[in-house]
Amino acid sequence: MRTKVVLTVDTEPSIAGAYEDPERNAPLLHEPVAGEIAGKSEALGFLIETLSQYGQCATFFVEALHTRYFPAHAMGRYVERLMAAGQDVQLHLHPTWLNFRDGEMLSDSRISDNCGELDRDLLAKTMEEGAAQIESWTGRRPTALRTGNFSTSHRVFEAMAEVGLSASSNICLAVAPPKEPELALAGGRHDIEGVQELPVTCFVDRGPVGRGRLRPLQVTALGAGEMIALLKQLHEHGGEEDAGVAVIVTHPFEFIKPGDFRYSRMKVNGLVQGRLQRLCAFLAEESDKFEVVPLQQAATQAPGGNGTAAPIPKGNPLRAFVRAGENYLNDRLP
Repeated sequence: MRTKVVLTVDTEPSIAGAYEDPERNAPLLHEPVAGEIAGKSEALGFLIETLSQYGQCATFFVEALHTRYFPAHAMGRYVERLMAAGQDVQLHLHPTWLNFRDGEMLSDSRISDNCGELDRDLLAKTMEEGAAQIESWTGRRPTALRTGNFSTSHRVFEAMAEVGLSASSNICLAVAPPKEPELALAGGRHDIEGVQELPVTCFVDRGPVGRGRLRPLQVTALGAGEMIALLKQLHEHGGEEDAGVAVIVTHPFEFIKPGDFRYSRMKVNGLVQGRLQRLCAFLAEESDKFEVVPLQQAATQAPGGNGTAAPIPKGNPLRAFVRAGENYLNDRLP
């Protein structure tokens, strides 16, 4: 069997300092999503172009509550591009947008941006609102969800089941460990309240920074060689009947350098773009071992689902050292 690989892309606007200074800092959508530089989209456009080049389909979790501030057509045109390119569009929720209505910030509202902190009724109502928005863009109701900030709880999964969302990737143990210890999952596939959860795959870092801690499979955070080695390790842990699943996370804005929180000096992030290109090329070349699939397909076909813990991959010190050096230089060079 081939290891299932799920490329996930959280596609969302930015509050961009609006809470701190609403008069001067309006939220931004086109900058973090399109990342247009010299007339070319180096963020979402680059992603679509690269995936199309290698014939691969990613799951784009598109934030839907921001239409309380932005007009629906602002994100809608990007969803149209994704649909035209044959990509998978699913639901992403950042409850912080519940603090806005009709393009204005509500002065008396401070709803948490963490889904795991909301009560079940509000969660179900919010999910229903978001699902309806995705359906209005795509013509079909979403089946999968990723919560903003990877904030989750049993209440989140209960609300998902209530509104008919059957798959998720809400957990990233390296970024936001859930408060319930039984949800501390570093990978694999798990049935939680009737929902098939595929956490972002995490590994044990052995590098000079963060040694011994978990780190997610994230395009901007790992070197291409390091990512490929970890995928090979995951595949080797599997067998003929259980080849496993790997969930990778990224965002459109990772492929540009914003300059500041207002995206005022955007430049192409050539290092991170090159990492995605090399990753996609590897997955295409090794298609006898790896199968790139949307999240819903992996939730149906990937092994697991019975609560069995997936093996946690371990990083390589030398590759981690190289990655740390790359990231250090890339963050400081124009």
